[in-house]
Amino acid sequence: MGQVMQPLMENVDLSAIEDRWSEIKETYGPFLPHQLEIDTEDLSVSDFFSIEKWVDAFQAYFIFEVTEHAQLLSTIFLLSILASVLKTMGHAFGHQTVSKTAEAAILIPVFILAMNTFRMAVESASGAVENMTVFMTAFMPVLIALLALSGAVASAALFPPLLLFMMNVSGILIDQIVLPCLIFSVMFSLVGLLSDHYKADRIASLLRTLSVSILSAFMTVFLAVITMRGMTAATADGLTVKTAKFISGTFVPVVGRMMADAADTASGAALMINNTAGAAGIGLLLLTALFPVVKIMVLVLLYKVAAAILQPLGDSAAASCLDMIGKTMSFVLASLALVSFMYFLMMAAVVAAGNAAYMMR
Repeated sequence: MGQVMQPLMENVDLSAIEDRWSEIKETYGPFLPHQLEIDTEDLSVSDFFSIEKWVDAFQAYFIFEVTEHAQLLSTIFLLSILASVLKTMGHAFGHQTVSKTAEAAILIPVFILAMNTFRMAVESASGAVENMTVFMTAFMPVLIALLALSGAVASAALFPPLLLFMMNVSGILIDQIVLPCLIFSVMFSLVGLLSDHYKADRIASLLRTLSVSILSAFMTVFLAVITMRGMTAATADGLTVKTAKFISGTFVPVVGRMMADAADTASGAALMINNTAGAAGIGLLLLTALFPVVKIMVLVLLYKVAAAILQPLGDSAAASCLDMIGKTMSFVLASLALVSFMYFLMMAAVVAAGNAAYMMR
């Protein structure tokens, strides 16, 4: 098997794995486990899936993000307390108009800083989806080719149009519908907080619910389609290969059986390479998504805690703003998690299709 795998390995283009790993090291290098590399020559990825190393890596990244955003949040916190003090003093001296004007003058910078943080969360989610799409577009043709070499011809013919459609639609949903809906929901909520006469909380809530509902409905359709079509193609592949082996072994004496055994060995080697390359691709896909997920999770946690602390101090507008930003960022987090899970299932389905076809033989 090793003699068959070596020529295949030399002709398989794994530059997509190398490029994605280089980009991850460039962006998150200080937080990655030390001396961790992906060897594409022999696809040695055993150290890559060390749980202890990655727990330490993400713990360090979590602490870094907390300290990175704590200063900005402390500024928002101090401005909110100042607005609360001015509001209390205005009530005490009976100058309602002056106190409202001073409070608004301080709350506007609070809203701007909070929106800047929300923009960072949106850009992080959008960038993660874009990176995953680019990686999938570059790497999936390699997996599809290995899938065809392993004998799963029907699956290899089915997945390219299906995956291309799903990736394009999911990218359009995130960039053109989901994230813009969440951005507009924040803007409508801020209008309601700044004005006592114009309330748009229901529109903001509708936009948040609509954005995630659309993405959830698309994922449900995706799961149904890829499961049914994948199993049908795997059954067809298994029966086709089994029939071809029977015909060549029965009607072509001696040489036919030798050719069938050689083809079976080559397809098994291609399947092993497909599984190992797929495991490396899935690992890189998870890393591409997990770092932005941790970043947004930290922001949601910080804003929720800050809103809970501010509310007893009496400044309901600032507390409501922080709570609303935290809630909307949690929707951004959920959207990123859904798309990441969908991409993960896409790649896992391609890897599993080869194994299913092999089992059907």
